Formats: sequence, structure tokens, C-alpha cells
Amino acid sequence: MNPLDLRLETPRLVLRVPNDADAEALAAWLTEWEIARWTANIPHPYGIENARSWIADVRASIEAARALSFVIERRDAAGAIAPGVIGGVGVALDGPGKEGDLGWWIAIPHQGNGYAFEAAARLVEFCWSMEMTRLTAGALPDNAPSLAVARKLGMRPNGKLLRSQPARETPRETLEFVLER
Repeated sequence: MNPLDLRLETPRLVLRVPNDADAEALAAWLTEWEIARWTANIPHPYGIENARSWIADVRASIEAARALSFVIERRDAAGAIAPGVIGGVGVALDGPGKEGDLGWWIAIPHQGNGYAFEAAARLVEFCWSMEMTRLTAGALPDNAPSLAVARKLGMRPNGKLLRSQPARETPRETLEFVLER
């Protein structure tokens, strides 16, 4: 199977590799300060060229087995895929592909529905099926929703780390979490 065709599903969500058609939706959601301010890799402001570049980088990283990154779509009440990206989830892989750093974001109108946990849990399950042994994640100390997702995933605290944050132009101290299989 072509890795760019990879899809992960849950009863409410579909996780798929982003493509060029997602650029406008990504740019619309990720230009929001309330999304960018909590993430390690999203600059602010975020425009269509940022989205196109990210999509190209993600697809190249997936083909090179350096990362697994997905956009998140939700299903409607009948189980059909509702149009539009509502978030993203991914894991940056270490060289041998046994460890990775997990991250997620959900568009503001879709927050509070458990989508971040559901998508991240499905990705964790997939990582374990690939024989990965360790996942990490970082969250800013005042990002209560992401801290809750990490804990609900079963991740345990693992210290603090300075992580770059393009939206803030300076590294920020994050609380680090780890999950081992």
C-alpha cells in the first residue's frame, strides 16, 4: 500500500494524509491565534502558502518514513464523512521508527467534543501496531485541554523541555509526557 493512501478510522472520525485540496481549510483554521498559540510548529499568521508548504512537507516526510501526519474529518450522524477538515494529528518519528513525538490540534468550533483524544488514541493504536515502543508529547502548562488529552491517553509526566514555538518566536517551556508500550 502506498503510505500516502493511509487512512485511520474511528466511529466518529477519519484520519487521512492531507492533500492539496485541504490547503484552504487548513489556512482558515490555523490562522486563528487560539490554535497557533498552543502548538510547537504552527507559525502565526498562517496563510495559504504555509498550508501548501506544510502539505508538501508532510507528504515527503510520510514517504520517507519520518512522520505520520493526518488531517481529521468527522462523520455525520449517518456515518458519512462530513465535508471539511476539523483538525490534525501526527507523530514525528525517530530514525529507526521505534519512538515518536505526538501532537494534535482541533479547530475552535469543534473543540470540546473529544475529537483530539479520539484521533490521538487511534494514532497511538496504529503506532503500537507498527511495533513502536515509546511516544512522547509536550503541552504548555496552561493548555488544560491538551494536558487532559495526554493524561487520558495514559501518558505520564516526564519533566519539562524548552520547545520552539514559531507563533511566539521564542522557545517555551512545556510539560513533557511519555507513553511506553
